[in-house]
Amino acid sequence: MKLQLNEGWQLTGEPLFRQADDYRMVRNKQQDWLQVDLPCDVHMPLIEHGIIAEPLVADQCFASEWTEKRSWWFKKEFDLTEEQLTSERMVLHFESLDVEADVWLNDCHLGHHRSAFYPFACDLKGKAQQGANQLLVRVTSGLERYSENDLAFIHEAKIVYENEQIGHRGDHRRGMLRKPQYVFGWDWGPRVATCGIMGEVHITCVNRMQIRDIQVTTTSLDTAGNAAHVQFQLELENLHPYQTLETQLKLELLFGTEQVQLIEEDCCLRSGLNYVTLQMKVPDAKLWWPNGMGEQPLYTVRATLQTTTHAVDYPAFLFGIRTLRLKMDKIPQSPDERSFTFEINGVTTFSKGGNWIPADSIYARVTDAKYDALLREAKEANFNMLRVWGGGIYERDIFYDKCDEYGILIWHDFMFSCAKYPDNLSWFRHEVEQEIDYQTRRLRNHCSLALWCGNNENHWGFEEWWNETDAADFYGGAACYNDIAPRLVQQNCPTIPYWNSSPYGGEHPNGSQSGDTHHWNDTMMHADIEKRIVPEEYDKVSAKFVSEYGYIGPSRKSSVEIYHQGQPLDRDGKLWRLHTNMFEKDTVLAGINRHYVNPAHLAIEDYLLYAGLCQGLMLAYSLEAMRAKLFCSGALFWMYNDCWGEVGWSIIDYYLTRKIAYYFVKRALAPVKLILRQQDGVIQLTAINETSAVIRETMVYGLVRYDGSGKQTQEVDIDLPPFSREVVLQWTASPYKSEEACLFAGPLSESSELKPAVLHKEVVRNLRLPDPQLQVSNVQTIDAGLTRFTVSSDTFAHAVHFGLDDAIQLSDEYFDLLPAEKRDITIRHEGFALPADSIVPRSILLKS
Repeated sequence: MKLQLNEGWQLTGEPLFRQADDYRMVRNKQQDWLQVDLPCDVHMPLIEHGIIAEPLVADQCFASEWTEKRSWWFKKEFDLTEEQLTSERMVLHFESLDVEADVWLNDCHLGHHRSAFYPFACDLKGKAQQGANQLLVRVTSGLERYSENDLAFIHEAKIVYENEQIGHRGDHRRGMLRKPQYVFGWDWGPRVATCGIMGEVHITCVNRMQIRDIQVTTTSLDTAGNAAHVQFQLELENLHPYQTLETQLKLELLFGTEQVQLIEEDCCLRSGLNYVTLQMKVPDAKLWWPNGMGEQPLYTVRATLQTTTHAVDYPAFLFGIRTLRLKMDKIPQSPDERSFTFEINGVTTFSKGGNWIPADSIYARVTDAKYDALLREAKEANFNMLRVWGGGIYERDIFYDKCDEYGILIWHDFMFSCAKYPDNLSWFRHEVEQEIDYQTRRLRNHCSLALWCGNNENHWGFEEWWNETDAADFYGGAACYNDIAPRLVQQNCPTIPYWNSSPYGGEHPNGSQSGDTHHWNDTMMHADIEKRIVPEEYDKVSAKFVSEYGYIGPSRKSSVEIYHQGQPLDRDGKLWRLHTNMFEKDTVLAGINRHYVNPAHLAIEDYLLYAGLCQGLMLAYSLEAMRAKLFCSGALFWMYNDCWGEVGWSIIDYYLTRKIAYYFVKRALAPVKLILRQQDGVIQLTAINETSAVIRETMVYGLVRYDGSGKQTQEVDIDLPPFSREVVLQWTASPYKSEEACLFAGPLSESSELKPAVLHKEVVRNLRLPDPQLQVSNVQTIDAGLTRFTVSSDTFAHAVHFGLDDAIQLSDEYFDLLPAEKRDITIRHEGFALPADSIVPRSILLKS
């Protein structure tokens, strides 16, 4: 029996000096209480009641910083029945308290909690009463508890920025707190220090027995008979202190409404905890695959434990049948190097996608609909992996459920990032133990969970950043990543690989010898701005798995206008600079100047267009470069989503609008893909087939003139085996004028799933492109929110787009067309009228 306590709370603020000892005075306040429901960050009701302005628009984040210098008190009254009070166990459960919290029930202090990353739970037997009860919670953002004296060993924190435009972002004290680290500000987000009750609150009443937990694992696949072998470990509890209990356990596996398997077993439960392991063979198993490699069928697991008079159910949950392995074999050609490859169902997988950060600076207000929209868009963009970054949060259940549903593997950092942490303190180690134990148990049944990783960039920091002070030999946090985390991962989810850090592997944590790499210093973070804006620099990547790198671009104009809140869009203005990433450093303008036009006097619309195209070009070329390297097994760019609106790293902005670069990334990550590169005068065609089908094509390849006046081509038949990535063709090109023609390879058939690969030897700015005659044909209205059409061009056309509303989503846009090429496009426009004559194709044409 569960009593939900999420509605009907009250909130008030007090000075920080109002401590736990003052709880009676606060409890008895008659005024200044706001009505709230949970989850609730204190910013949410303050915004709703007009006490603060929305912090994520304009420069209003500064005006709400006072909230972190207050104590916040939540109060809730509720009733309990005699039946509830007479249950054998009654547990109060706060899913998340951010971050330093005291909890009272009926004037009884239940305890102090100091982590947002695992629940506060307390037995209420003897403390609750029949009829009216009152909960009171004091919570603060946490920094006030720590002084400079507490920071002797962890003062070095990488992310601390301060200048006129952004104010002060970051805080050396954040390493003392077990809460999201990004909320004190990062290069891509403002300082909005979260505080509140961030999850649901409930009371659970238990009698006689309960099913506490179920762990389910796919142990093996029987490919000959298409069967899977699945193991269930159940944690059962008999509440009686000294008697055994005769029970009947029923475990069901269903697919949809159809029962696939049923196990029934007599269990004699000892007092306290009991562990039962059951083996199940699933005939004709439907395997779960990453997005692009197959389907994502999910089975339902149901369990019931009963006696002759009593029965309890475990909440039904979904489970995907798949095997997982992290392959780190030595590379035969380079015995000092190792691969870093995920293998799903025995098939080598190239991990492709981006890094995930919390979807709002005020993370408690992210809705289920926003989670679903972001993860559907990741699936649409051909992602098969997201890396949950270690400075954010362990996400809500819906995030992991949707990753299971959409086939998106999760590389999951534990929540440590860019700082030393005080694991020399016993209380801190205890908090970390509790957190990791809880989260590994909570998430282990998700088929999308592919890796637990100790932290973000801290091992790299041990080697390169934190070696200039008296505390240089204190590896603060290493006990968490090198001892606590691997031990608990092995204990709670041994089939999920563990990796100590990101980046990590080899002699140098951010080297290319093995493991994963954050590829920043050779490109986007290079002192030479040319290195940042030349896409061919990514052809030099030698890493086995790139888990971070990126390039900056702006949001669409509609989004920029929202966060400017009606003020002029001035690229030299205060608001523009505030909402521009700290690491941009004129890279966007340099990129526009190299690839398109002199940006000195561009109108806002043109700046947004060319900057978006540059971001798309850099991300697409780099992703293709890594996919074309057969020794590389992963490319995750920084970053997929945003926590506010800015000129920044993401391809989906805070308002869920696709940036121009979204379409470039989608094409670069297509599961069936051709990639052209030239090395030492030899043209090389890499073909990728991530599907389970054999693909047979007649390919045409060679040279095509931009004006469509001629081609120099040959034909060849190729077979692409299932789940393959290989070089299928090499040739030497004859000399040609690179500003007038390009190299290409593509299918002869117009109906092929493969799109042509093109290799330009000049930047767009230097190409002699004719004015194309773009044609739209075969316009069909499928239903009220779906339209299809075909677009074609007589000559080469660059960045074909349609000028529709920013919120309208197309299957493809900002793409290039070869002479006489046709492309079928689908427009999703729910809620928008779309007359046929509104589809007007345009392209980028630069006049020298």
